[in-house]
Amino acid sequence: MCVVLLTVLIAECVATLIETTTLVSYENWFTAGEIFAWITANRFETNDIADYCLRYVWPYWIVCSLIYLGIGVLVWWLTVVKNTLLARYTAIGIIVFLAVPFALPGVTNSLANEIACVARQIRNIEKHQNDNDSFRYNSVRQEPAVDKEIYVLSLGESVRYKNLSLNGTYNRETTPLLGKQTDLVLYSDYYANATLTQHALPMLLTDAQTDDFEQHFGKKTIAAAFSETGFKTALVSHRAQLMNNGYHDYLAKNFDTVVFVKHDSLIAPALSNLAKKNDKLFVVTHYLGNHMFYTNRTEDCLVWRPDYNADPKTKSDSLFLNAYDNSLRYTDRLLNKEIETLKQTHRVAAWLFVSDHGEYISPKVSGHGHTYHPTKEEYHVPLMVWYSDEYKEAHPEKVVNLIIHKDEPVCADHVFWSVLDMANIRIDSTLQQEGLSVFEEEVKYKGRTLLLPDGKTIMEL
Repeated sequence: MCVVLLTVLIAECVATLIETTTLVSYENWFTAGEIFAWITANRFETNDIADYCLRYVWPYWIVCSLIYLGIGVLVWWLTVVKNTLLARYTAIGIIVFLAVPFALPGVTNSLANEIACVARQIRNIEKHQNDNDSFRYNSVRQEPAVDKEIYVLSLGESVRYKNLSLNGTYNRETTPLLGKQTDLVLYSDYYANATLTQHALPMLLTDAQTDDFEQHFGKKTIAAAFSETGFKTALVSHRAQLMNNGYHDYLAKNFDTVVFVKHDSLIAPALSNLAKKNDKLFVVTHYLGNHMFYTNRTEDCLVWRPDYNADPKTKSDSLFLNAYDNSLRYTDRLLNKEIETLKQTHRVAAWLFVSDHGEYISPKVSGHGHTYHPTKEEYHVPLMVWYSDEYKEAHPEKVVNLIIHKDEPVCADHVFWSVLDMANIRIDSTLQQEGLSVFEEEVKYKGRTLLLPDGKTIMEL
């Protein structure tokens, strides 16, 4: 009996250590988002999580382990040394009492349900990744096209609107280069549709929305709509991004060319090379960006100190805020380089940047996506559009509309349609939706919603 009780106790100890890690890291019990992120994490995220645990979580592990060690000694003493009926029932009672929290769905946030949600997402990816081969947008150009043109949908990671000096209210100069760009329009009231990348990306690359999220499995990405109108299409992504979570199998397969780079600094050069080879080009660029723990920067962008990565001796939110803003300085440089690359092509060109989600800056293992009570910083993100002089000359009415709408409430529902409209592309009348492009004269505004970590619960914003 002692062996059985100690085995159960060890299992409870392991479960406690896992739940303690989650509570310390996320201030929340297990959710589907956490589980999905953990099992699909790339080595960059794995290293970050391990580093965080070794710095901050290990004291909790020691305390929990010592408590369970003491209880284990007590159970052994009751069942082996005392070995009376009362002692044995007391030992069983202790084990049952410790097991109660793990049996209460209200306490554990229904772990079994969360695991089922994860299994459903993985199953959908495996099942549907080849189901859309026959799908067509039947897209057409609205007017005669120019000889040379290039359009870019640039996807950021964990960029939050609040920390951009470009917005005119932040007291740190986090975007000095973008701030000098003319013909760059920043939208002030754009919301993401999800706070996890695996949910946000499909709703940016297809016309799926929060209330019909899983329909994206049966459709091709926006690249297919461009291909049908004669564009060469390319995806340039940091290798730690789209290669995650099965995305490479079905979100990246519609592009003519797929380039995975080892570092964000290689994205703009790849874009330049593609532009030299193709007269009519659509590119999606995808950055590692400002992913926790905000290590994606160079030393010359180390402006605010102490920085979590450079000065990890003190535990405070300021270290994380400084690290995040330093990484934003680097993002500013990379995005500016994309714009400068497009300028050098002297083409009709337009560039739309949006972050997949934002970030709640705090000394946690992740500042986004893993709880059912996201903060505004996690979904209020930047939507930026830049256009070339040649584009402005070719489409003056679109530029006027773009600027007029810049302070109006929009969300991820508008991105797919805006990028198509940016290039004067319309799709089949059975699929086309009017009023969802920021380039249109009138934009339709619907209630904004957020898809929560289980991939099915919707939060009204």
